[in-house]
Amino acid sequence: MSRPARIAFIGCGMIAGEYARTLAASSEVTLAACADANRDAAVAFARQHHVPRVADMADLLDPAATDIAAVLTPPASHAPIAHAAIRAGIPGVYVEKPLATSPSQARDLTQAAAKAGVLLGAAPDTILATPTQTARAAIEAGVLGRIVAASANYLTPGPERWHPRPEPFHAAEAGPLADMGPYYLTSLTYLLGLIECVVGASTDSQLYRTIRAGPRAGQVFTAGAPTHVTALLRTANAATITFTASFDLAGTLSPHLEIHGSKATITLPDPNFHAGEVQIRMAGDRHWQPLPPTTPAITPVGRGMGILALADVLQGRQSAFACTGQSAAHVTSVIDTIYRAAAAASTTALHVS
Repeated sequence: MSRPARIAFIGCGMIAGEYARTLAASSEVTLAACADANRDAAVAFARQHHVPRVADMADLLDPAATDIAAVLTPPASHAPIAHAAIRAGIPGVYVEKPLATSPSQARDLTQAAAKAGVLLGAAPDTILATPTQTARAAIEAGVLGRIVAASANYLTPGPERWHPRPEPFHAAEAGPLADMGPYYLTSLTYLLGLIECVVGASTDSQLYRTIRAGPRAGQVFTAGAPTHVTALLRTANAATITFTASFDLAGTLSPHLEIHGSKATITLPDPNFHAGEVQIRMAGDRHWQPLPPTTPAITPVGRGMGILALADVLQGRQSAFACTGQSAAHVTSVIDTIYRAAAAASTTALHVS
């Protein structure tokens, strides 16, 4: 493929704008078309980002005109739209997180893509940026020694403090774990390997939420998912991970990600973003130092790097692809298993004299 890869956006919401800005800075792809359930939104998006064609989704899913379909719609529609793109024979399909809302849906997607010979990718793509690439290079070089443990913390007061319509973040299929967990769990599995054992606990101590921003400020709604979830995970390499995701806490000084090895510990910045410094503290040292950054293989940097990486594979410039559908399906299974483990958790009472 000597020409730039032709990208079609399905979904023209807020996240699509971030993707468009990243793709516009690359000569390897072109944003050729867009669609949205609200055609007016698609027209406005096309005008703002200089997209030459607005069409219905069915018209976009034509392999003669589209090389990569980017599914940027709400989570519940990810699986059916991705399936439609696969059936249409689009060479590459890239899905915003989560890949699907259940492990069975995610598994069906990866199997359908493999059978059709379609390259399936999924967000998050922050693992392609400098912080995670820097950490991976240090781990692979043995700087940390044997990996012993890790911790991950997403601890916030909840989206209702800033979002005028926060209910979807608290829907039954969302909550802090399903909404933000993919960023943390994708980074952890990319750095430490697949997760094979899960223990979970959850609470909904702040079930009733008050909207703090926008015209509906002061209105109260009910959360449909656990608002505070803690998991203990073990990787196939026997490293243990503690992960807490919460919409209930005022704040924290805990690092977003911390990885402990027999020789050193590193901390990583927020995996929801593509920038930040990795810090390292060697065993026996009293001070933290910045870890020399690793230049990412994919540029420009930002949301949409995963699409650029997928285009590189389709165009033969790269053979390896990190943001795979299989990886995203594994993360979907981990999130589901945490929820199920938390719901089924048994407790042992202690005698207090």
